[in-house]
Amino acid sequence: MKKLRRLNPFRFHRSIKLIFEIFVIILVLSLFTFVKFHYIKSRSVKMANNESTGEAAAAVTAHSQHPNQDPTKSPEVIRVQPMNDSIFHLINKKQLNVKIQNEKQFPNFTQNHVILIQIHNRLLYLNQLFDSMKKVKGIDETLVIFSHDFYSDELNTLVESVDFCPVLQIFYPHSIQLNPDHFPGQDPNDCPRDISKENAKQTGCLNADSPDAFGHYREAEFTQVKHHWLWKLSYVFDKLEYTKKAADLAVLLLEEDYYLAPDALHMLKLMRQQKSSLCPQCSIVSVGSYETSDYATRSSVVSTNNWISDKHNMGMSIDREAWSQLKACAETFCKFDDYNWDWSLQFSGMTCWKAPIQVLYARTSRVFHIGQCGIHHKGTCDPSKIVEDVNQQLAGAKLFPSEISLESVGGVKMVPKPNGGWGDPRDHKLCMSFIQ
Repeated sequence: MKKLRRLNPFRFHRSIKLIFEIFVIILVLSLFTFVKFHYIKSRSVKMANNESTGEAAAAVTAHSQHPNQDPTKSPEVIRVQPMNDSIFHLINKKQLNVKIQNEKQFPNFTQNHVILIQIHNRLLYLNQLFDSMKKVKGIDETLVIFSHDFYSDELNTLVESVDFCPVLQIFYPHSIQLNPDHFPGQDPNDCPRDISKENAKQTGCLNADSPDAFGHYREAEFTQVKHHWLWKLSYVFDKLEYTKKAADLAVLLLEEDYYLAPDALHMLKLMRQQKSSLCPQCSIVSVGSYETSDYATRSSVVSTNNWISDKHNMGMSIDREAWSQLKACAETFCKFDDYNWDWSLQFSGMTCWKAPIQVLYARTSRVFHIGQCGIHHKGTCDPSKIVEDVNQQLAGAKLFPSEISLESVGGVKMVPKPNGGWGDPRDHKLCMSFIQ
């Protein structure tokens, strides 16, 4: 019978000791990795508040701890409702890693002329805009910046699918989506739109002392558009690393429910080149127009006039000189009791700028508004019929003129009356903070 080998007690204790030491080393390494991970995570959030590329993420700040807290006074406090926490982190990550999509495919794009598109969440219209942009000559040499005030996976996927030009995305940090129940969103303690000032004071709602000129109280969905419009210009001209140092920067402003003619950039380039001779005093160049004109015979005609919001607000191109004037008159813009950015711009241009804003504009529009519903209009949204009509109109047009001619110089001066919706001093302060 085979004898069992006798266990050496000394060797047994050495084995136990070795196993214990290995366990301690693993435990220490695990703790070190855990601490290091959370340190890096906390540091990345701090960087989002302080670095210029993360400026927008840092400003996703909401004052939410106290209903009267001013978000412009605490730019480094990041707080979002738990329901929006995942969206916040997605936006924060994107703002920390601002980079140009398709940069390798289009290395020769210019940084002096960019397209800046303000978008919300209307994918149907955005698809139509993309279809038109694919056909625009020179789009592959133009940086297109999308400025969002709403995040969704579907929207993000659509924008990331763009493969015909260099693309960059920025995110408006004071959106209703990130601040659903506190300013700049609609605080549940805000006064209802149509309550009287007397009743508002009795109920003690937050902004009881600040109705607009017509006795109405703010509605966040309307005020957001004006805030976003000014913020995106400030970000692109003064903060975005890719554009802030471009001395000759000119920005073409579009919206998600626009549609472009194939020679939109060609026409804009011609007008910009000849502005100094045709209209040196013009602050704005516009390739959009609401006029009805014959594309077969008048596609090369341009005109000048004082800038009027409901005539020249589509397809505007703003350069640094115009931006400097707007900044100098930001208080007038931000305190004018009108939630519309274009009426506010016209008012500040007529009352504060060195001279009334003048525009050089195309008589046959290269930008078309195909939006049927949105902030003011609800219901069925099908832009296909409008797009079909636009394409039929362009089919017989003589596009890509080799030169342009000036006709019928106008001089209408109109100081607009306010439409209201902008009486709350919180909106005034937030608006001004984008410039300061």
